[in-house]
Amino acid sequence: MAKRILLVLALVSTIATLAAWPKTSAAQSGVADTYPPYQARYFGETGHSAVNWFLEFWKSTPNALFVLGYPISQPFIEESFTNPGQYYRVQYFERAVLEEHPENFGQQGNKFYVLGRLMGSRLAQGRTEPAFQQVGDPGDGTFDSATGHTLRNGPAPFRDYWLNNGGLSVFGRPLSEQFQEVNSADGQTYWVQYFERQRMEWHPNEPNPQYRILLGLLGNEYRDRYQGGNSAFNYRGADNALPRQFVYGYNANLYNQGSAWQDRPRVMQVTKNSGVTWLRQQVRWMDLHDRSGAIYWAELDNIVSDASANGVSLLLSIVAAPSWATSNGSHGMPSRDHFGDFGYFMGQMAARYKGRVQAYEIWNEQNRACENGGDCATNGGVGGTVAGADYYVDLLATAYDAIKASDPYAIVISGGPTSTETNRPDIAQSDTSYMASMASNPKFRTHVDAVGVHPGGQYNSPDQFWPDNPGPGPNWRNSREFYFRRVEDIRNVLVQNGMADKQIWITEFGWATQNNTPGYEYGNSISFQTQSDWIVRAFQKGRHDYAPWVGGMFVWNLNFAVSWRASGNEQHEQASFGVLNGDWSPRPAWYAIQAMPKN
Repeated sequence: MAKRILLVLALVSTIATLAAWPKTSAAQSGVADTYPPYQARYFGETGHSAVNWFLEFWKSTPNALFVLGYPISQPFIEESFTNPGQYYRVQYFERAVLEEHPENFGQQGNKFYVLGRLMGSRLAQGRTEPAFQQVGDPGDGTFDSATGHTLRNGPAPFRDYWLNNGGLSVFGRPLSEQFQEVNSADGQTYWVQYFERQRMEWHPNEPNPQYRILLGLLGNEYRDRYQGGNSAFNYRGADNALPRQFVYGYNANLYNQGSAWQDRPRVMQVTKNSGVTWLRQQVRWMDLHDRSGAIYWAELDNIVSDASANGVSLLLSIVAAPSWATSNGSHGMPSRDHFGDFGYFMGQMAARYKGRVQAYEIWNEQNRACENGGDCATNGGVGGTVAGADYYVDLLATAYDAIKASDPYAIVISGGPTSTETNRPDIAQSDTSYMASMASNPKFRTHVDAVGVHPGGQYNSPDQFWPDNPGPGPNWRNSREFYFRRVEDIRNVLVQNGMADKQIWITEFGWATQNNTPGYEYGNSISFQTQSDWIVRAFQKGRHDYAPWVGGMFVWNLNFAVSWRASGNEQHEQASFGVLNGDWSPRPAWYAIQAMPKN
């Protein structure tokens, strides 16, 4: 096999007769940003990830490794040779160069959002041999009237290969008839045919059928001839081959400006001073949407405006239905007959805050009963019933479609299940089994941009895990639910359900310190310095060890201690998780976050 692979690599179509090709350019104004979802599959063979919609094109191409090959660059912006003066975001693969075409987004299921560059057309330019002359229609269904050439199975079976490996979107139309040509790499003569995006070559004596038709390594050839010095082609590890800049964030309380304790401009400045540019704010649907249908945005307008003015990105976590939208008058998930109301609300929110709210997380810890009709603030959560995973996915899909219709650039994240092994409908369902049910639902795959996760931590460091490397104990030790590395179990569930390329966002993680709340006693054994060390180590694992499948992390929390101090209980568990004290003074964790590299 090694010998055969070397031969395949050597079979590169000659392009010695080509005119000047377009030059690499720095990012040009006017090139639209890439639309979500942001996803990645890393290939150590070439040191690059196929990402975002380029990866989607790769996955939808039959026999992609043979038709497109491995990725050999990260995306960058380059001038088109077919449309001089036009710039596109491109990603190079061994046998093709793929371009994003924003003008096609949202049409025909985004089938033509990513297109292969017309490399074959460039190869065929100026060729005047008989095979490149147009022919008449033979009347047998093989004729392409757009180019005046046929696509046949004789003598080489190029038609079947074209049909079975992506057709028009991958290869384009035929630009020549089949003819014999000398391959400059080995000096042998083969039957070939040129297409808009490729050149096929037939090797009928090859014993392995998958190598009987070979494609030119046009991406490699173009890279070698014209991309010297372009860092996008440099080999890199998985942690430097992300589909998008890694997100560092805090969970914060941005409401109640004008109260004695809140100072939202200070929250923004403290956030930015630590080198963090994202905040996650929970928003209760029940507080904004009246039974009459009117929506009262109130202080949320000011929160969004302040974040936008300060260059801070927002993730809004949407929870708590109005009582009129639930079946029992609670504030859990809406009844099915009110899904449309939730969709309307989310669509209006996305339209109002388009370009100023970057992401939405739909519900929170939906595998807990108290998040669906109970009270999560009392005795660790009481009342309610766990909503089925399919029910939740239907709610998520309703919100996703409404958000995308108003703001296609908004990132939609599924609610992060709480980390637990409990399986009681009146308390909780295991996060791994709940995630497995979500991931097995086809609607989930198509209606989420990133998967929200809330791993545990308790009295265990980010590197420990049950049972091989347990924490100190004696409590919060003997179950994987108590560990930050629980995210690895969730990742495995996604891999098993064919969602390995979808990124995870850890929208809540952190460690409690000394507090007076029952159920959080482990925090009494965690010093401020230990909290600091563990938060930084968790960020390191997410950013590097878990690359490229973790895309963002939000510390729980930034400033909750300030409001709890004003309420007279700075020892509450929510305050103990904070990286600020109740008097706004930074804890060691804030300084450590400020000091750690963020790239």
